Amino acid sequence: MDPISRRPFVPLPPPVPTAAPQSAPQAKVNGTSSANAAQALGHVLESGFDAAPRPVQAAQGTWRAPADSELGRTINGMLERLEQCPITLKGDTPESLFRRAILDNKHVTNEQLLAMSKVPLEKLDSGPETRAKVLEKIPNARELPVHQFTVAMLSAVTGIDAQKLSEACPDLGMTGAPNTPLLYAASSERMQRSTALHDFTDYLRGAGIQGLNKAVWGVENRVLSAIVSAVGGGRY
Repeated sequence: MDPISRRPFVPLPPPVPTAAPQSAPQAKVNGTSSANAAQALGHVLESGFDAAPRPVQAAQGTWRAPADSELGRTINGMLERLEQCPITLKGDTPESLFRRAILDNKHVTNEQLLAMSKVPLEKLDSGPETRAKVLEKIPNARELPVHQFTVAMLSAVTGIDAQKLSEACPDLGMTGAPNTPLLYAASSERMQRSTALHDFTDYLRGAGIQGLNKAVWGVENRVLSAIVSAVGGGRY
């Protein structure tokens, strides 16, 4: 029997190169498409009324009430809505002015704050005659920043739709009174801010929240409180 001999060594043929996978270019295309889509979406969200709302913050208590109380929930709802308006007058947003003049004002009671949240549109409506007088003198009243600022404050605090409030009360933010010769849109931001706050307190006073003018201006009378407001006075 012949001894088993080693088989002759035969080298294997070199591996045949294969085509590179196509996934990387596709990923690049997909990545570019995703980036473009995200950019386009960003432009949509940043425009007009479609702007993305700010993220809702966790409810927080204040010196007035814990967050889980009726008053605490009411205040947090007001603040969340106020945060959505970026308009500024003399360095104040509707939120900062509300905090300083109303929320942090110890002359304003918790009962008044709760009452503000329940005021219906019918008690603020200026009426057709007043609307006609205002728009005759100031046709673009609803387009002015001071009007939009004032509407934002009242809308956020009462929960009334801002568009409906603007339609019902074009005189909000206008200096003076529609039934007098003195009615105009103030040019200075200091006067605009003062008018916005006085309209806020006086309209709510007219809606039944007594003592609000006095809490903020030191006097309840509509005309006298407006004078205090105009000269830069107040209790806040």
